[in-house]
Amino acid sequence: MLRHSLRGKITLGYYAVAAIILVASLFFVGELRTLEMRVVLGQRATDLFNTVLEIRRFERNYFLHHQVADLEENAGYIKLAQSMLTDNQADFSAIVTQVRLQELNTLLGEYQHRMSAFTAADQASLEQEPRVRALGQELVAIAEDMARAERRQIQTTLASFRTLLLGVILTMAFMIVVIGRALSQRVVRPLKEMEASVAAISANRHESLSAPSNDREIISIIAAFNHMLKELDLRQKSLMRSERLASLGTMLSGVAHELNNPLSNISTSCQILQEEAGDCDVAMQKMYLEQIDQQTERARHIVRSLLDFSRERAFRKERVLLKQLVAQTVGFVRGEVSAKSVVRLSIPEDLRVAADAQRLQQVFVNLIRNAMEGLGPQGRIDISAQVVNAREPPAGTALGEGCGTKGEMVEIIVADNGPGIAADILPRIFDPFFTTKDVGRGMGLGLFVVYEIVDEHGGCIAVRSTPGEGATFCIRLPLEDADGQPAATVGDDNKGAQ
Repeated sequence: MLRHSLRGKITLGYYAVAAIILVASLFFVGELRTLEMRVVLGQRATDLFNTVLEIRRFERNYFLHHQVADLEENAGYIKLAQSMLTDNQADFSAIVTQVRLQELNTLLGEYQHRMSAFTAADQASLEQEPRVRALGQELVAIAEDMARAERRQIQTTLASFRTLLLGVILTMAFMIVVIGRALSQRVVRPLKEMEASVAAISANRHESLSAPSNDREIISIIAAFNHMLKELDLRQKSLMRSERLASLGTMLSGVAHELNNPLSNISTSCQILQEEAGDCDVAMQKMYLEQIDQQTERARHIVRSLLDFSRERAFRKERVLLKQLVAQTVGFVRGEVSAKSVVRLSIPEDLRVAADAQRLQQVFVNLIRNAMEGLGPQGRIDISAQVVNAREPPAGTALGEGCGTKGEMVEIIVADNGPGIAADILPRIFDPFFTTKDVGRGMGLGLFVVYEIVDEHGGCIAVRSTPGEGATFCIRLPLEDADGQPAATVGDDNKGAQ
């Protein structure tokens, strides 16, 4: 189960590093033990060499001064050397050959025999002095060879130890890097994939996160994040629905105004028919009845448009007659327009845009309402549109998926001569819940909804403003639908609303 957990993988990584360090430590301890044994053996060879030198020193003293004490010291060191050879024969065999050791033992025995023949009074025995000196020189040569051989072995062991130490350190470093790399691939990679998925979600390219690994922690985070995204989406839809209902309430006053004209015409025609009943000719009756029918159809279309705006339905792009849609929207919100203010349209009659009519109407409702809130008695809103060949994003604070799109697009400009937007709050006006109104006068979702709808269409929205000179919103929408083909055409059957 450890391999399906980030904690388990990290723990296994630590265990692996600890095991490498432990094995390396045991290896170093073994090598140090071998080196220690070499040093001890070298010390024994050095002690033997020093003992032989002491034998020679007292030998020379005896030959110079003929004192019995020097002879006794010489004999004592001979016995010490013989004891050292006997006790450390196995160790010395690792330094020199058995033949060389046997030769040293034989020379030492002969040297002892010849030295024991000397007495202070026996001057004749001094004739053996050259032979004794020759034996002593051979003893020193053999002992020195042993000490030198052991020093060479110690140096060789040290050099080997340095090489092994460097090799083990490099191996440890390589294995730790490999383990770290493996941990990075198994731990960091899923996190980076999550980061990329979150970035994709923020760019509206994905709606949920997928688990990049089977680790329990990652799966738990993904599940919690997806649950949060789902809840946020539900709440955002609820807030957008609330914003639509607020817009719907605003539009009702405009609808009442729009319905008043056809109802007045119907009422007038009916009164005339009632007054002229039996007296007017058939042609006049037919004319008044046709007017009643036309105005009834006009009222029916206004109500149907209002129902279409308020109804929840899936996003669907169609080729919409832009001027007709904007004119209808202006009619809906006309009840909020000051009597001395004016909304001017400059849109080609035949200009169509690939869009969801209901959502695009929500954009115009919010933008017009937002502009009218700051207009004075002589307020003016200009709405224009044209096809442009986009080469770069529009001037101002630009947001949306389509800001990098090049080629033919429909550019819609909504400009007013109101007080404008302060420079310090201009970059934040599309943020959800950001508002400069007093508490209770707005949720700060109007422009956020505008941005969401424009981005949903693959378009771009930008705003520029100079305080005191009004604000200008620029919207760019694709001229055609996503596959480059003209979308289904709507709007021609709605001319009665104009």
